[in-house]
Amino acid sequence: MAGLGLNAQKEGKSKVKTEEGFDKLEKNETVEYTNYWMEIQNRLSETLNNIKGLVLVVYTGLEFTDIVEILNKVEPNRFINVLYISLVRSYKYIKQVLEYKPCKSKRFFVVDCVSGYAFPTEEGMDECFYHKPPSSLEEMKKIIEFGVEKSNPEMMVVDSLSQFINFSHPTEDELNQLYSFLKMLKNEVSTNDQEIIILLYDSNISRLHRLPKDAVDEIIKIEKIKEINKEPLMINWFQSQQSSPQPLDYHLKID
Repeated sequence: MAGLGLNAQKEGKSKVKTEEGFDKLEKNETVEYTNYWMEIQNRLSETLNNIKGLVLVVYTGLEFTDIVEILNKVEPNRFINVLYISLVRSYKYIKQVLEYKPCKSKRFFVVDCVSGYAFPTEEGMDECFYHKPPSSLEEMKKIIEFGVEKSNPEMMVVDSLSQFINFSHPTEDELNQLYSFLKMLKNEVSTNDQEIIILLYDSNISRLHRLPKDAVDEIIKIEKIKEINKEPLMINWFQSQQSSPQPLDYHLKID
């Protein structure tokens, strides 16, 4: 696993890591975290094509069309079922985008938690299931079990974790719930048919301090930068690393 480099320091005594995978801090205690990232331009297709397990994708500025483009690069030559659990986009919108920009070798099954309060009819629809939005990760577990039973997917996407946690300033309770949730997902990968689980996290409004590097198999960061009156549009790709002298960035030109 390419993990996220983390450097933590305390004054006076060494730190003790808890079973939940994060550190319990005393009042007014300072901890320094260093995140190391490596650019993956030269192996982008290879990285996404061969990706497996539990993957956290941290993004800034992406539209759903960009997410579809990413998913198209994951096992592009194999037909697989994708369970897409959406907390931020309706099935109607997702369907319109997929008609415009198809996800070639993948069949989408969407759990729409955006329109769930309205309880629209599912009659005649095999690829959409409506559900009330979850108020916690514990409820999200039940939605995942519901979706897996309905679609038997090889890939699962949760859009997005930012509904439940802010990696800039997470609370101890939020971290406990997150690690319990990730442990359940890891079990899904190891014991069931879900080979790839992608967790999306929108980092538009937060800095990344407490990423769960020990609980996922891969962390990928994507930054989409729009420059007014300038071409081309730039996308920066980063992959988490154990160590690196400095962050490197990859510029992808979009025509």
